[in-house]
Amino acid sequence: MMKKLLKQNKGFSLVELLVAILIMAVIAATAIMLFGGVLNSSKTRADAETAENIKRAILTYMNLTNDTDLSCLNLDTSNPDDLIQKLSCIIEIKKSGEKSEVSFTKPSNAVFEENPSGEGAKIDGTDIPGEYGPFLDGSKDMKPQAPDKKGWKINVDVKTQVVTVDAVKDEKEVGVTINTGTAEEP
Repeated sequence: MMKKLLKQNKGFSLVELLVAILIMAVIAATAIMLFGGVLNSSKTRADAETAENIKRAILTYMNLTNDTDLSCLNLDTSNPDDLIQKLSCIIEIKKSGEKSEVSFTKPSNAVFEENPSGEGAKIDGTDIPGEYGPFLDGSKDMKPQAPDKKGWKINVDVKTQVVTVDAVKDEKEVGVTINTGTAEEP
């Protein structure tokens, strides 16, 4: 009798092994899907935090220098990275008699290669000379992290000093818009 019981319990059947493998596959697929969702939501939150940092940097620069139209930065409005790089540098605004100039000194740990150019900067009577910044950490990559985002859309309203920064999906929307309020309002 004992020999019969031992002979019948040889191991798992093929069906039992397939069911166990199927259960493990379902658990693994669920874990991967959950992890993928967590990863995407963390990238979206990181983009929102980076956007807020850029916004604060712009507002701080505007308030310290009184350069509310960002004319001292001589921005390439089609490229928000130009603004981000300039705000990652030490910005020196100099006014002496007829001569006015703006210079940018990048920090040694910056991820971008060259000092941004200060050529073409427009300094008016309200801009406050001095040395400012850096307002952003130049050692960090400030590009959007979410896989579907192509770049930053930055809007600056000079009159109200409201700044919005959004990560956008469409490359056509990427850029810097400076609303000076000079157009006729309805």
